[in-house]
Amino acid sequence: MVPPMGFAEPAPHLSPEARKFLTNYRVVGAELDLEDLEAVAAARRGSLAGWVAHNEGLAGPWVSRPGTVAGVPVVGFAVDEPALDADRVIMHLHGGAFVLGSPTASAALAVGVAQRTGLPVVSVDYRLAPEHPCPAATDDIVDVCRGLSESRPVAAIFGESAGANLSLAAAIALRDGGETLPARLGLLSPWVDMTCSGDTYRSLAPADPVLGPLDPVAFAAAYAGADTADPKASPLFAELAGLPPALIQAGSREVLLSDSCRLEDALRRAGVDVALHVWDGLWHGWQLQYRVPEAARALDDLAAFLVTR
Repeated sequence: MVPPMGFAEPAPHLSPEARKFLTNYRVVGAELDLEDLEAVAAARRGSLAGWVAHNEGLAGPWVSRPGTVAGVPVVGFAVDEPALDADRVIMHLHGGAFVLGSPTASAALAVGVAQRTGLPVVSVDYRLAPEHPCPAATDDIVDVCRGLSESRPVAAIFGESAGANLSLAAAIALRDGGETLPARLGLLSPWVDMTCSGDTYRSLAPADPVLGPLDPVAFAAAYAGADTADPKASPLFAELAGLPPALIQAGSREVLLSDSCRLEDALRRAGVDVALHVWDGLWHGWQLQYRVPEAARALDDLAAFLVTR
């Protein structure tokens, strides 16, 4: 397959698996009309089928259990059935640009963290845009966090891309409500600026095979509506003081690198304990590609952080 014009060759220090992904991966269906709900539904079905096939290769012990918490559908993941009912729990929020995705689609992350921590991971099947714009997803997640907290502590919340946005937005909502916060936030390739104003939205579009071909502005509008700078949709612009310690992971090739850099700066200025790890040569959401050694190492770091007391 011939790389697109302007595509930079993968860095030689990357694993063979990472170089192969960068060379071969291409987005299918980048021209999705977000006003055509039938097309959106079809895209969700097609995306889910692809991720289910991808996740069939997940190794190691794991089980999943669908259910509901506070009336919101969730899927619990753990190394075995008894672990699903452990005395602490981690919450996961999937990505998908607020329009696509599901706990099943992002099972590689939930399973990876469950295997590394021994704790159950509850992944929230929150409502999606454009049918349910902001703040519907955050409301669902806050309800689940409250529901889980009635029986056991929520040790951490983590998510990728849109899920990282929602992890941060939910923590802000819990803080503002005077409620117990999770001890840690894991923010993977966070998309926290719906105005899409960062430099790398343009400068890194040719280098990012996952988000580069998409139209972030259209997805942001489907989620945030006309006021894309509203802090409920763009938590980069929210008051961030008083939040739990956070780990941000980003790839140096990803369109959303600006969001990660700006968020780290904003959290640090707000007095939040935050670390930003930029992985050289990697792309948006590489942690989902469990066959790539760099994904395993990133999840090692994430899992260790999420359970640090």
